[in-house]
Amino acid sequence: ATRFFFPPTSMGTDMMKVMTFLLVGLLVLAAAGRFYAEAQVRESEREIARLEERAGALTGEIEKVRLDVEVLESASRLSKLNSSRLALGTVRAEQLLDDQEFARVIGLPAEETHKESLVPANADIIGNAIGMADPALAIKAVGE
Repeated sequence: ATRFFFPPTSMGTDMMKVMTFLLVGLLVLAAAGRFYAEAQVRESEREIARLEERAGALTGEIEKVRLDVEVLESASRLSKLNSSRLALGTVRAEQLLDDQEFARVIGLPAEETHKESLVPANADIIGNAIGMADPALAIKAVGE
């Protein structure tokens, strides 16, 4: 059967042809595998470059949004909105309620509104409120 593929020669020459044929086939397979691997690497590099470009664009958009938020929350802009749109002014003394007046406004029974005030007369209510809102300001106020 082997004489059909190979002409009759010595046994060493036949073996040499078979080995050469197998080695050539192995080299072809190795070359195809290397080509496929290099193509995959190039595709992965393109994907990485695309993702890095997208990440850069998103970072730019994030910075733009942060700047927009900073502008929208700026004290000068909020002050202008306050004066032009909200018509809020400074608080007047007649607008403030003590605890008894507040109880009457929210509808507590009459016996509850006549109780003695829970807040001492010399208490710094506004200072305490500022301290609850921003402790750093309270520390500054106490240190002054």
